[in-house]
Amino acid sequence: MASTLSEWKSKPVTVLTCDGRLITGILAGYDQLQNLILKRCVEKVYSLDSPVEEVELGLFVVRGDNVAVIAECEEKADGEEEGEEDIRAEPIHEIQGNR
Repeated sequence: MASTLSEWKSKPVTVLTCDGRLITGILAGYDQLQNLILKRCVEKVYSLDSPVEEVELGLFVVRGDNVAVIAECEEKADGEEEGEEDIRAEPIHEIQGNR
């Protein structure tokens, strides 16, 4: 995993956390425990009743044991998020596991 993270440093990534949060930001750093430092972060909050809400987080640290999935993503230009106002989805549930 560390070699992949080094390739993604300074690039936009999306992280799905074990508690069901979907966070997108620029990978600023990481360590051997897979703790992640993300800058210019936003959290996308999904609901069946309202459009996708984006919550600005700024600089954000995700503990390595709370990372379920991390993926590289493309950086969106301003105003390129068209169509997201129509998206409705159930919130992502917490991952149940060996905690």
